[in-house]
Amino acid sequence: MIRIFLLASMVAGANILLNGLVATAAKRSAGWLDVYATSVFWLAFLVGIISLLAMSSLYFYGREDRFGMANGILLMGVLSIVGGTLSGYFVMKNTVHWYEWILFALILCSIALRYFAGTQR
Repeated sequence: MIRIFLLASMVAGANILLNGLVATAAKRSAGWLDVYATSVFWLAFLVGIISLLAMSSLYFYGREDRFGMANGILLMGVLSIVGGTLSGYFVMKNTVHWYEWILFALILCSIALRYFAGTQR
């Protein structure tokens, strides 16, 4: 189970980095097509490939524990949402609406119930 959590964390981290890199490429570009000509975009492309490889590994190793797509999306999604929100807020200095903080708290509570309160299948 630790391997699954580590791989899901790797995918989530790669997705957060991917979003940050693409946002940076978009900010630095004068036009829509210019985004694809930046070195930052191609670095994001490489990170996307790494994310895909980690996701494939997650599902391969997760099959032993009957860890399917629904479980993977939930785990990777929550890790991406939590990590992405925190890095967007604290690192990139984005603003987050009060209602989004409520959603954030609900997501944290939901994942805590699922993975830390013993509500396994």
